Amino acid sequence: MARMPASRRLLLRHAWIACLLLTTWGCASVAPRFPQDIQTSFARDSMRKLTTESLELYYPEHLKGPALRMAARLEGCVARLREDTWRKTPRDKLLVYLTSADFNNAYVVPDLASTPQQMVMPSHMSLELFHFFGLGEVDVGDVACHEAVHYVQLQQTNGLWGFLNTFTGGLFQPNMFTESWFLEGLATYYEGRFGKDTGRPHSPVWRGWFDSVVQAREGRMDPGFLSPENRELDPFGGNYLTGMHFVEYLATKYGEAKLWKLVDNQGSSIFSPFGVTLRFKSVYGKDIGSLFADFTRDLREQLIPRERPETQQVWVRDAGYFSRLASHPASGATALVSVGRKTYSRLTVRDADGRVRFERPLVELLPFRRWVLGSPTLVSGMSFSTDGRWLYLVMADVNAVGAYDAKLWRVDAGTGDVARVWDDVKGMGGSITPDDSAYVYVHIDGDTANLMRLELESGKQEQLTRFDASAPVGPPAISPDGARMVFPMEGADGWDLALREADGGLRWLTRDGLFNYSPRWLDAEHIVFLREHLGRLQVHTMNVSTRETARITDAPFLVMDVSPMGPGEVAFLNRDGASFTIDRAPLIPIPEKKPPEPPALVTAPPEPVPPAALDEPMSPPPLTEVPAPEPSTPAPPEPVPATLTPEELVAFPGPPASASPGTAAPSTQPAPGTSPGAPAESPSGEFESFPAPPPDAPVVSAPSLAEAPPPSPITSGLEAPVVAPPPDPGKAVEVLSDEPYSSLEGLLIPELRVPYLWVAANTEDTDKDKDQDDLLLYGGVVLSGKDRLGFHSYALSFDYSSRDEQPTLSLAYGNAQLAPWYVQASFSRVRENDRTDLQAVAIASRTFWTTPVSIGLLALRREYDAVGTFPKLITRLIGPEIAASYFAGDATSYGGLQRGLGLSMSGAIYPRAFASDSTMGDVRLAVDGFFSGWKLGEDHIQLSAVGRYLPGAPAKLLEVGGLNAGQVWYTNRRSTETQGLPLRLQPGVAFSEYLRGYEDHTIRARNVLIGGATYRYRFVVDHGWASTVWLLPSLFVSNLQLEVFGTLARTDNRDNHGAFGANVALQFTMGQSVPLSLFYQFARRYPTKDGLGDLHLVGLGL
Repeated sequence: MARMPASRRLLLRHAWIACLLLTTWGCASVAPRFPQDIQTSFARDSMRKLTTESLELYYPEHLKGPALRMAARLEGCVARLREDTWRKTPRDKLLVYLTSADFNNAYVVPDLASTPQQMVMPSHMSLELFHFFGLGEVDVGDVACHEAVHYVQLQQTNGLWGFLNTFTGGLFQPNMFTESWFLEGLATYYEGRFGKDTGRPHSPVWRGWFDSVVQAREGRMDPGFLSPENRELDPFGGNYLTGMHFVEYLATKYGEAKLWKLVDNQGSSIFSPFGVTLRFKSVYGKDIGSLFADFTRDLREQLIPRERPETQQVWVRDAGYFSRLASHPASGATALVSVGRKTYSRLTVRDADGRVRFERPLVELLPFRRWVLGSPTLVSGMSFSTDGRWLYLVMADVNAVGAYDAKLWRVDAGTGDVARVWDDVKGMGGSITPDDSAYVYVHIDGDTANLMRLELESGKQEQLTRFDASAPVGPPAISPDGARMVFPMEGADGWDLALREADGGLRWLTRDGLFNYSPRWLDAEHIVFLREHLGRLQVHTMNVSTRETARITDAPFLVMDVSPMGPGEVAFLNRDGASFTIDRAPLIPIPEKKPPEPPALVTAPPEPVPPAALDEPMSPPPLTEVPAPEPSTPAPPEPVPATLTPEELVAFPGPPASASPGTAAPSTQPAPGTSPGAPAESPSGEFESFPAPPPDAPVVSAPSLAEAPPPSPITSGLEAPVVAPPPDPGKAVEVLSDEPYSSLEGLLIPELRVPYLWVAANTEDTDKDKDQDDLLLYGGVVLSGKDRLGFHSYALSFDYSSRDEQPTLSLAYGNAQLAPWYVQASFSRVRENDRTDLQAVAIASRTFWTTPVSIGLLALRREYDAVGTFPKLITRLIGPEIAASYFAGDATSYGGLQRGLGLSMSGAIYPRAFASDSTMGDVRLAVDGFFSGWKLGEDHIQLSAVGRYLPGAPAKLLEVGGLNAGQVWYTNRRSTETQGLPLRLQPGVAFSEYLRGYEDHTIRARNVLIGGATYRYRFVVDHGWASTVWLLPSLFVSNLQLEVFGTLARTDNRDNHGAFGANVALQFTMGQSVPLSLFYQFARRYPTKDGLGDLHLVGLGL
C-alpha cells in the first residue's frame, strides 16, 4: 500500500530540542511523589504539619514525640551547617517528612524538574547494620543530621541557576553534580561532628574496614575507589567509605572552609556538570586526581603493616565480604551467613572439624514463597538451641506494600530446611532461651526500643524492659540457666553492656562507651564480647559479677561476631583485606602494656588546657599530620607531661578537662578542619541539650552542651541506674504552627512552570513547507504540581508550532489517596506531520511485595489529513490492559545473576480494533531462567522464552526484530522489513518483539515464539579516573563483558528465523550515576535462504 508523504527531516533536526524538553521538564506526565511504602503510610496515617524556625515537618499524629525530638536535633545541625557555608544568604526552610514506614533508609531529593527539594526520614531503623555504623536504631536525629548536610549543600545554588529555579519552580541544583563520593563523603564526615561522638567517623567497624583495604593494597588506590561500583569496597561503596576518608583528609590538611568554598563555586556555576575538577583546582590548587594521589601517598607514608599474632589462627580462609557468625559451644558447630564476590548469599553450617554439614541459598525462587529477601546485611540474632538441633535467626523481609517486616526463622541445623517462620517480630534479632520455648529480641516501636520475649508456641509477647525514647538497644544474649541476659545499650559516649538480672533489675557492666558489643555467654558467670582497644574492635572476656575484663585478641583491623567454641577457645570474623576470614583464638588474656608515666614537673604546673571545640574531630587521628601554625602567644617555659601517642589518644577519647573558673585559657592553634586566620566558630555551633519529654510534651530548652561536666572515668558510674541516655545535643524547638494536614496544600501553585520559545530555519522542500515562512516558530509552556504529601498530582503541557498551525495539548492527573494503589489518567491532543492524535490512558498500579501489577484502559484515535489523491483516514484502538511481572534471584558481584527466575505476563482486548468490526486480543508470556556458569561466580547462563499471540489481529501486525538494544553508531546493513504496515494499523502504538541478531530486519507476523540462550563472562576491571579530559565527569570502567548467544523465533507457527553470535561490551559509568557501554556485536542468521548476511553492529548501550 502506498504511504502518504510525511516530512521527517525537520522532526529529526529538532528532535534533540524536544528530547531536552521532555527529559528535563516532562510532558504532562505524573508519577508518585514517594516510594510505595512511604506513600502508603501517609495515606493511612493521620498526618500533621509542624512549622518551626527552619523546618516544615510533616509527621504522623501518633509520632508527635519522635517528630519533636528529631526536629530539635535537626534544627541544631542545620544552624551549625548554615554557619559553615561560604555565603550566609537566607535559604528556604527544610521540607522534611517523617514516615511510620519501616524503610531502613533516609534520603534527600534535589530540586529537579517538578520535584521540590525534600528530606524523607523514618521514625527508626530495624537493621543491626546501623549499629556497626555507630548509629542507634532509634537515633534518627543523628541520621537526620547526615541528611541535613546534603540538604544544606544542595541549597547553595546561586547566580543563573538560582534565578531560573526561582522563576520556574526548580530545574536542578548545580551541587548535585559534585558526584556521589563528595556528596556522601561530606555528609558522612560531618555525621560525627555535631556535638556527639556518633556515626561512622567514630565506628571502629568503619575505620577497620577501610584500613584493612588500605593495607591489602599497600595504600595504592586509583580514583575508582571513590566509586559506589567498586566491588572491593562492597557492600558499603567507595562513595561512602573512601569518600569520607578523602573528605576528612581535605578538611584536615586544607581546612573545612575550603570544602564550603568549593560548594559555593559549584553552586554558582553555569555549565554545572562540566569542569567540576577545575573548580577543585581553583579552590585547592590541584584537580581531584592530583588531590587523590596526594591522599593515597599519605596513606602509604603512614602505613604500618599489622599482622595476626601467632595465637590467632585462620580456620576458614574465605568467609565472604560480608558475613554473620554464630556457634554452638557444646558441639563446636558454626553457622555462617555470607555473601562473596563470587558466591551468592547463603547459609553454611560446619561441624567442629570444619567439614560443611550443609550449605543452602537464602532466597527462595518460586512464587508464593514464604519470604522475599535474603542477605547477610539483613540478618541479626543468630543463635543455636541448647541441643544444637535448631538454628534461629531474624531476617529483615518486606511486607505486601514494600516496607521492611522482620521474620524469625527456625532452621534445621542438620539439613538446612527452614522449619517455621514467625511474622510477629517488629525489630531486630536476639537469642533463643535455653529451654527453646521463647525468643528474646529487640522490639522497636516509633523511636523506642525494648527487649521483648516471644513465646514460640502461643505467640504471646512480654516486654522485659521499659526504656524511654531514643535508647538504642542491641541484640541480647541469654545466660545458660535462662535467668539473666546481657545486652548492648548505646549511651551518650557509645555502646555499653547492661545486665538484666533474674528479678528484672538492670545494672551496668561497662560505662566507657568503647563500642562494647556482641556479648555471648561462656558459662554462668563469664561472657565474651567485643570492645574497642586502641581504635580497633577486639575480643574481651568479663566476669559479670566482678566486671573484671581481659583482652584475648590482637587482630590487625576488625573482629566481629565472636562466638564460643567450647572450653578455652572462641571463633570470630576477622577482616583480612577486602573480605572476612573465620579465625580462632584461645581464651588466654593478653598482658596490657603499662602506659608510660609522665615526667615529674620541675616547676609550677602548666596552664590548663582549654576544652575541645564541639566541632573538633573525636575520631581516630587524621590520615595526615598537618604542621600546626605558630601560636599567637609563646608557649609557657615550664615543662609539660609527655605527649600521648595516637593510640593512647584513641584509647581515651573525649575532651580534656576544662579550665578552672577564673583562669584564662591560653591562646591555642586553630582546631583541626579550620584554616589559619579563619574566623572562630559561631556560638551556634555549640548545641544545647534538651530534656527527654513525654511523647506529646513540647520540647523545652536545657543547659548548653558546653556547660556539661567532662566524661566520667571508665571505672565510675557503673552503679548508676540503667536508663535512657540524656537527650542528644540540639536546639529548643519553637513551634510556630502545628495543624492537621490538608490535601490541597500547595496543590494550586505549580511546582514547575516553564515557558519556552525557539526559532528554526525552514529548510524542508515539501509543498507544505514551501508555503511556510523562512523561519519556524516553536513555543509552549509546561506546568505541573502536587500537594505536599503527593495525594494529588497534575501536569499540563501546551505546545504550538507555526509549521503545523495547530496546538498540541496534554493533561495528566495522578491520585495516591488509595495507596498502595496509584491511579493516573492522561489525555493528549498531538498535532504532528499531517496527522492529529487523540490519546487517553487510565492506569491503576501497585507492587505486591516485589511484584508490580498494573490495570489500565488505553484509547487511541489517529486522523490522517487528506493529501492530494489520498483521502482522510481515521483509525482507532481502545480496550483494557493488564500486566504483572515476578522475579527472584541471587547474584554475585563479579558474575551477576547466578540463580534466578523471572516471569512476566500481560494481556489486552480491543473491541472494534482499527475502526473495524473485529475484536483483537494481545497476550504475552515470558520466562527467564538464570544459572551459574562453568567458572562459578564469575559467569552465568540465561535461558529465555517469549510467546506473543494476537488473536483476531490483522495479518502481519506484529513486528518481530528491527529493534536495537542501545544506540547503534555503525551497522553494515540497512534496515529492512518483510512487508510495510498500512496506515490503518498505525494508531500510535506498536506491537513488537525484540529478536537478537535481527536488529536490522523486521519480520511481520500475527504470533511468535522466541527462545534464547546467552552465556556471559565478565573480565573485571574496576578502575576509574577522577575526571575525563578535564571537563567531563569521572569515569569508572567496571567490566569487559563477553557474550555468546543464540536465538530462534518461529512466526505464525510456520517460519523459523535463527541467529547466533557474540557481543563484546566495555561497561563503564560516567559521573558515578550514568551507566553506559560500548559494544560490538556479530550475528550470523539462518536459514540463509532469507538472503540476510552477517550483521555487524557498533554502538552505545544505555
